[in-house]
Amino acid sequence: MVYGILARLFVESCFGCGEAAAGGSCAVCAAELVRIPRACRRCGLAQPVARCPRTELRWEVDAVVAPYSYEPPLDHYLHALKYRGARHLGRALALTLKPMVDGARGRIDALVPVPLHRTRLLERGYNQAQEIAAPLARALGVPVLQRAIARRAAVEPQTGQGASRRRAGVAGVFRVERSLTGLRIGIVDDVVTTGATVNALAAELRAAGAVSCVVLAVARTGEPAQARNV
Repeated sequence: MVYGILARLFVESCFGCGEAAAGGSCAVCAAELVRIPRACRRCGLAQPVARCPRTELRWEVDAVVAPYSYEPPLDHYLHALKYRGARHLGRALALTLKPMVDGARGRIDALVPVPLHRTRLLERGYNQAQEIAAPLARALGVPVLQRAIARRAAVEPQTGQGASRRRAGVAGVFRVERSLTGLRIGIVDDVVTTGATVNALAAELRAAGAVSCVVLAVARTGEPAQARNV
């Protein structure tokens, strides 16, 4: 009886419609999310890739798992998670992401959410990457590492910035002051745009001894239209 009451109280709900959904979303809302076709394993962009970001960045990540395109309606949910206090969406989106990262099970030893600077963390009250990482880690059976992994400075919001400005904005911004020797790390974020942020973090994780870095994100932005026309 007690189990039945608890099950009703803590039932998982769909991030879209709010109805009961064990996997983070109901079938109807999940079908509305746009999957990235033939995603490149290394950069996460849809193939064929006109202008690969690995030629423009110091590419430190081994793979990018970001199955959904950052467009409606998913962009609305991620924006609500990041800027409108909808922390509950982190768990639902993590459960939606989990089936796509199951293939990485056994190849990841720990998850590292992309850290926020303490001033932004105080402003927002939480780190959206951590809200995704915690339930994802439980589902995968690996720990979340946060101690001694930090962002040195608060950078200006990077929304709408190009690759070069994003790269300059995150150069040297992370610090890792712990040993990660021999560990295979999954870097968790909400959205991958140019890849500048996750690669800057991966560089520091590798310097601390990590042997591989795989990015696990809910969404990936597409190539700029001008790149597609090259």
